[in-house]
Amino acid sequence: MICIRSIELTNVKNVGHGRIEFRDSPFGTRVTGIYGQNGSGKTTVVDAFECVRALMCGEPLGQRSADLIGPALASATIEVELEVTRGSSTSLGLSDAVGASVAQGQPFFVGYSFSFDAPDGQARLVGETVAVRSQGVPKRVLYGCGYDQQGRGRGMLPASRWRALRALAGQDAELELMMAQRSVERRAASKVFCDAMTAFALAARERYEARQAAGKLSRSAGEAYANTLVPLMDCVTLAATFAKDKLVVCNTQRNAVLAFNVFTFSAPDSMQGPWAPGGPSSSPLLRDVTLPVDKTTVVSAEVFQAVQATVATINRVLCQLVPGLSIEVRQLHDETLDCGAAGKRIEVLSRRGEVVVPFRTESEGIKKIVSMLGWLIDVYNDDSSCLVVDEIDSGVFEFLLGELLEVVSQRGRGQLIFTAHNLRALECLPSGCLVFTTVNPQNRYIRFRGSGASNNLRNQYLRAINLGGQKEPVYQPTNNADIDAAFFGAGCSADEDQVDFDDLLSRLAEGEGLLDLADAATGAVPAADASAGAVPATDASAGAAAGLTADAACADAADGDDSEVRHE
Repeated sequence: MICIRSIELTNVKNVGHGRIEFRDSPFGTRVTGIYGQNGSGKTTVVDAFECVRALMCGEPLGQRSADLIGPALASATIEVELEVTRGSSTSLGLSDAVGASVAQGQPFFVGYSFSFDAPDGQARLVGETVAVRSQGVPKRVLYGCGYDQQGRGRGMLPASRWRALRALAGQDAELELMMAQRSVERRAASKVFCDAMTAFALAARERYEARQAAGKLSRSAGEAYANTLVPLMDCVTLAATFAKDKLVVCNTQRNAVLAFNVFTFSAPDSMQGPWAPGGPSSSPLLRDVTLPVDKTTVVSAEVFQAVQATVATINRVLCQLVPGLSIEVRQLHDETLDCGAAGKRIEVLSRRGEVVVPFRTESEGIKKIVSMLGWLIDVYNDDSSCLVVDEIDSGVFEFLLGELLEVVSQRGRGQLIFTAHNLRALECLPSGCLVFTTVNPQNRYIRFRGSGASNNLRNQYLRAINLGGQKEPVYQPTNNADIDAAFFGAGCSADEDQVDFDDLLSRLAEGEGLLDLADAATGAVPAADASAGAVPATDASAGAAAGLTADAACADAADGDDSEVRHE
């Protein structure tokens, strides 16, 4: 089993520093919700996971990563820690050759951190580190690489161990590694999660076995191989397989394409069979199939079979979430693909009883639920599955959202990390499953203190927004009066110095705000409450409270004071 235990961000967008530890719930499950006001760093966590997944899969960071570096800062750093344990038959398993770096038979933790900059607008890696630790064994760096100003590696760390490994692998293998990693540098991809590092490790293993058989293996080479290279490649192989096959990051861009009738079916991994610890799955892994739903399309016979199996699995859950609803993928006729292979023209339909309509007519909420169900099925059944979703509540009825989260948090075996704005989850999840953003960029993520099983965390969060009481403020306060005045002012011409006070009072009267002004003017409410109104208490408002019209109130104010009445 593999799960994510923590992520730490430094100088990523508006997060100066923030760390989230993903804890197990009282039920032993792993569900974490991230809450906070807009622009406080929730989506930044999802963006960071996208970078982690890309690098672990051997992919480049991409152009969007350059935008993740905090304003006026030189570079950003992301660090993630994975826990690896022996798990069920559906998990990634555990390599037995982790070397002396970890305690025998104990879970171990793989730490991967990287820094990147964008000197010319293009993202570029400027450092990577892979470390391992376990219970009773301190953290040890297995691989480290820094970069100079031109983006070239300064050498691998620990230096003494990697000198011995380069000598063990031979000059040809070392030269090939250097040449291949130069290409990796230009792509802004990882130097350790790449084919070049795997080829180097295989060459080193071959020469290690030959020297050991001949009795010519030096002590330094043997220790470097057993205590550095072997655990490194075990950690890298497991982390890469986890990122490719088990980690799914669903950002808002994916949800946005639903509005354009581009629909992605997420195939549950359980239909592909377990991943054998000795090697990759023997069956091809088809995780996602993207289909246009506003028209028919042609797919291969293999894809059609996979889609049919996926839809059958999804429908078993969908009919319970939305009673009576099921999805169909109807074959219209056989057709030849452009490559000459046999294909099938299909159409995606929605069925409720005897009524069948095109799936494109369904609401955005239904489309989103269906698109995520395959992944949620994985999270419920597979202990190594991890789903990261931005704005999981978008378009989903809050009561249904609560039921989904409650079921997964109580009996799910995988890991679910999500951001949301709907506070329903605060009533359904244990307090340890929730993280809140703060207004302090140097301490972005906190858990609430004083939260117990009997506390209503939703009420506690609302109190923290209004009254504080946590170690960090969780909300940048706004003011109704300022918002009201800003809307009113936005409707005036840019060169207008005076605000029509009569119009403002009329609007307040329509919104029952005149009574508040009258109470403030007559002393019925404290001065602090009066200041929270749309306009300050004046002689005009006192006149209005006595039953005068808005015009009379303004006239009285003008008689009593020669100064102009202005909107402040």
